[in-house]
Amino acid sequence: MFANATRPALEMLSVDSLQVAEEEVVESSSNKLGDIYTFVAKGSFPQSMNPLRKKNLKRYAQKFIMDEGKLYYVGPKKDEKREVVIEADRKRQIFLDCHFNDIGHHLGQKKTVHRIQSKYYWLGIIKDVVDWIKVCETCQHAERNKNLARTVRPIKVDAPWDVVGIDTIGPFPETQRGNKSVVLIIDYFSKWPEAFPVPKTDALSVARCVSTCIYRFGAPKTIVCIQKEDFCDEVTRQLSDRWSLVQKVSPFDQLQLNPLHDCTAPLLKEAVVQMVSEKHAEWDDFLDPVLFLFRTSTNSTTRFTPYSLMFSRKANLPNRTTLNLLNCESPEHDMLCTKEKASTCMTIIQEQQNSVKQLVITNMNAAYKQEKKKNAKRRAYTVAPVTLKIADPLFSVGDVPSPKKSDIH
Repeated sequence: MFANATRPALEMLSVDSLQVAEEEVVESSSNKLGDIYTFVAKGSFPQSMNPLRKKNLKRYAQKFIMDEGKLYYVGPKKDEKREVVIEADRKRQIFLDCHFNDIGHHLGQKKTVHRIQSKYYWLGIIKDVVDWIKVCETCQHAERNKNLARTVRPIKVDAPWDVVGIDTIGPFPETQRGNKSVVLIIDYFSKWPEAFPVPKTDALSVARCVSTCIYRFGAPKTIVCIQKEDFCDEVTRQLSDRWSLVQKVSPFDQLQLNPLHDCTAPLLKEAVVQMVSEKHAEWDDFLDPVLFLFRTSTNSTTRFTPYSLMFSRKANLPNRTTLNLLNCESPEHDMLCTKEKASTCMTIIQEQQNSVKQLVITNMNAAYKQEKKKNAKRRAYTVAPVTLKIADPLFSVGDVPSPKKSDIH
């Protein structure tokens, strides 16, 4: 599973490129957390600790609590609760669980860090994840081509499900249900992904997936597809003939825009391919866990999770508090008894959603500008050719010097 650490990793991020929380830049040693555990659990300091370090430790320990014999990080505002991990072997196992299991098939650095930090705390999480992924053989051999210059002309979107893109991947090993491929449908605004296992990727199968999304989330204003115009026209016809849906599917012009410019589609494809390689003929049973991971992970472009943008609430993650949908004896029940109060509540929700949408648009525009700068830097590296006149040679025959190290690229 792991390759030699000296082998080059593909598109690995540096530690500096990840957002580092304040607690991550303090002294990165297990001894510090061990001292905090001793102080919080027993109220005592190590014998060799000087007064200044005792003062700093006491101040820093205010961010921790003990619960049932375990140390938890709650932060300066006491608004979070993450289990503190000290043992190196357990840190490693947590990484493997978040990076390789059914909910995290070889995710990248940011998403792996996000999953770990949502439940656990130790000093140097980001550095550990970066180092571990660098020696992950599957990640090293992942086929990415982010270095190619891309022309970014983003589609303007103002709300979830305004514009969606269709893509397909496969064929894969046939499952017991006869599925061989996957149809991907991704919302441009929220980055919400849908994935449907299908026996074949013909126009009827794609139309069936589109109709499912329309009946689930409503009709998009625009649908683009990577297939050619004839295929898109056939999908449009199938939607009209079989489901009476007047919905135009248009071909995607790669020269004009990059539909999923934040790499949601390539990352999702990669995760699906890796999952298929591990689950073989049962892969169509494990699409939902992969989708759930992408839906509940913060997107690097919007800075929100697709789930929160679609439903205006956080998702309850597995192994956490379960939703009590049958509890009707809530103190908020009486608040919604009148039309006036219900109208006020809906107005507040709408205002919050509008604020979030404006923030997402700002974040997306910032991401596009950053990508434009990257493309400009790539073009700046192109060196203009130099023409030498034969009548004015630089060196005589036999006098060509040996190349210097600085001349070797």
